[in-house]
Amino acid sequence: MQHFRLVFHAERGKPCKSIEFDALDAAAALIHAHKESADRSAELWSGDRKLCSIRRVPVSETDIWQIKTAVT
Repeated sequence: MQHFRLVFHAERGKPCKSIEFDALDAAAALIHAHKESADRSAELWSGDRKLCSIRRVPVSETDIWQIKTAVT
């Protein structure tokens, strides 16, 4: 198991928030992130390394997740 952190920045009247959790790998962490950040953008971190930013993008009658990898 690896330790991950989701960081939500303040937006649309919602306060900053951080959630820490363990997952098997980054793919499993993204599934967890999807469940936790249903209506907010977030950053996914492993230790002091930012892995990516995620945000929900409305498309037609559904939403998709846009994942932007962190610059290394």
